[in-house]
Amino acid sequence: MAEGATYSEHTAPDAIALSEIQTNGGSTIPFHLEPEPSTATSLPPMDEGFRAWAYLASAFLLETITLSTHTLHRLPFSYGVFLNYYTTVTFAGSSDGDLKTLLPLIGTLSSGIIYISGLPLGPFIALYPRWRKRMPYIGLGLCTTGLVGAAFSTKPVHLIMTQGILYSLGGAILYFPVMLLLPEWFSARRGLAAGILFSGTGLGGKRHNDALLRHTGQSTTFLCLAAVFFVLAVPTLFYGKPRTPFAQETMQVRIDTGFLRNNAFWIFFIANSFQAFANFLPGLYIPSFAYDLQLTMISGTLALALMNGFSVPGIITAGIMSDRYDLRWCISLSSAGPALAVFLVWGFTAHLATLLAFSCLYGFLSGG
Repeated sequence: MAEGATYSEHTAPDAIALSEIQTNGGSTIPFHLEPEPSTATSLPPMDEGFRAWAYLASAFLLETITLSTHTLHRLPFSYGVFLNYYTTVTFAGSSDGDLKTLLPLIGTLSSGIIYISGLPLGPFIALYPRWRKRMPYIGLGLCTTGLVGAAFSTKPVHLIMTQGILYSLGGAILYFPVMLLLPEWFSARRGLAAGILFSGTGLGGKRHNDALLRHTGQSTTFLCLAAVFFVLAVPTLFYGKPRTPFAQETMQVRIDTGFLRNNAFWIFFIANSFQAFANFLPGLYIPSFAYDLQLTMISGTLALALMNGFSVPGIITAGIMSDRYDLRWCISLSSAGPALAVFLVWGFTAHLATLLAFSCLYGFLSGG
C-alpha cells in the first residue's frame, strides 16, 4: 500500500464485504473480503454479561460444594476436623502404631492429588478439548463413589483409598476442566474473577462437619455428603462451559516446552512448591493443637472455621491487587505474611484468644 493510503469498508447488497484502498493520487482500488460463514455466531462478551457471570458462579460453586453442602476442596481443606474425629473416636482404642502416619496421610493426599493433577490435566485438555465436556461427569461419579466408599471404611487404608485418593482424583477431573476456562471468560477483570472463584475454598463446612460426625457418626456423615455433593454439583455443569465452541478450537495443539529451559521458571516452581507444602499444615493441625492446649473441642473447630472464613476476603483482595499492582509485590506479600504470622503469633500461642487471632491473620494473608 502506498504511503498515506487509506481504506474504507462497506457492505454490499449481496452481503459480501467490499473494501476500497484510496491512494494519495485519489484513485481507488476495490477488493473483496471473504464473507463470514452463514453458520457463524457471535461469541458471548468477556468480563461481562450473563454467560460470563454464570460461568463464574458455576466455577465458584464447584469450590464450595463438598463438605456439609460446602466445598469441592473443603474435604481436604477441613480434614483437620476428620483427623481429630478419627484419632479420638473411630480409632481411639487402636494399638496400631502406624495410625499417626496413615491418618494424616489422608489429608495430604486429598490436597496434593487435586493440585498436582493440574500438571497432566492441563496438557491433556489442550490436546483433546472435546474431552473437557466429558471429564466433569467422570469426576462427579468418582467423587460420589469415593464419599460413599469412605462411609463404609473401617481401616485407615480404606480411607486412604476412598477419601484420600478416589475422591480427590475425581475432584480434580471435575474441577480443572471448568477452572481452566477462566481466561476465556475474563481478561481485564481476571484477577477479580479468580479471587471470587477461589474464595469458595474458604467457605463453611467445618462446624457442620464436626456436628454431623459427633451426632450421626462416620457412615451417615459421608452418605449425607455424597448426596449433597451430587445434588449441588449437577447444576454447575450447565454453565461451566467454554466460551469458544468446539468447532472453532484447534484440535491439534503443539505444546511449547521452551519454558523448561528458563531458569526463572525453575526458581519460581521450586519456591512455589515449598510454599505449597507448608500452606495447609496450620489448617490440618489446628484442631489437634487446640486439643493439646486442653481447649474445648469446639475451640479447634472455631479456629479452623475462622481461618478458612478469613481466607475469602484475603483471596478476593489478592485478586484485585493482581489486577492493579506488580505481581512480584503481590507474591512477596502472600509469602512473607503467612510466614511471619506462624513465627510471631502461632509460635507463642498458649490461649484461645491468641489462637483465634492467628487463625484470622493466617487465613487472610495466606489466601492469595
